[in-house]
Amino acid sequence: MKHHAAFGLAMEDIDAVVVEDSKPMQTILRSILLSFKVARVRVFDSVDEALEASLAEPPNVILTDWRMAPTSGYQFLRLVRHRHMEPLCYVPILFITAHGTRPLVDKALRAGAHHVLVKPVSPSTLFKRLKWLLADDRPMILENSGFYNIYGIQKAMDEQAEKMQSLAGARLHHRVATQKRAEVEGAVEAAFDTKEDEPEKVFAGVKKEAPPKQHSAAAKHIRNAGFAPFKGLKLH
Repeated sequence: MKHHAAFGLAMEDIDAVVVEDSKPMQTILRSILLSFKVARVRVFDSVDEALEASLAEPPNVILTDWRMAPTSGYQFLRLVRHRHMEPLCYVPILFITAHGTRPLVDKALRAGAHHVLVKPVSPSTLFKRLKWLLADDRPMILENSGFYNIYGIQKAMDEQAEKMQSLAGARLHHRVATQKRAEVEGAVEAAFDTKEDEPEKVFAGVKKEAPPKQHSAAAKHIRNAGFAPFKGLKLH
């Protein structure tokens, strides 16, 4: 097992390849990387150009977009990770995309990407990810499929998916329990309302007297206040 090509390097030793079909984004990424004092930055418009240059002179970090034509970033990742691409197969790949959905992240990481960043990416975020990458000691292993991948990534992603599924189940259970509680409370209130609205019963021709009407504290206060001017008044 071998570590990825950037493991243990200093930021100043990074030879980065950027694959991006947007000219403005190319300029932004180049400027950010150069501000980190990296050794070199090479920028390419397409996967084909980047692959040809990388095979001739392998970088130690690749930053690529996800959606590109005619060859996508995912296809680029699979090409690089094949065992016939050695030593390029050990180069860590970071995706920088505007479509960072959960399925996309899961697909990218399971296929051997080291990280997925969402546009617009800030210099501080990219710097932190690169620093993390330089210290990432997870080895690269050759799978039975003939592709290199990050050791333990499949298990880690399965555990994360299981946690997310458990969390979703707990949220669903909470919603159902809350709904049932509301239904029970509504039924109880309706039962009490029905009981209060029942007509008075007459036993053997005698009408049961209704209990004295209870007044709220506010009603008593208003009533007392209304008669306050007459307290102590003598009638002749």
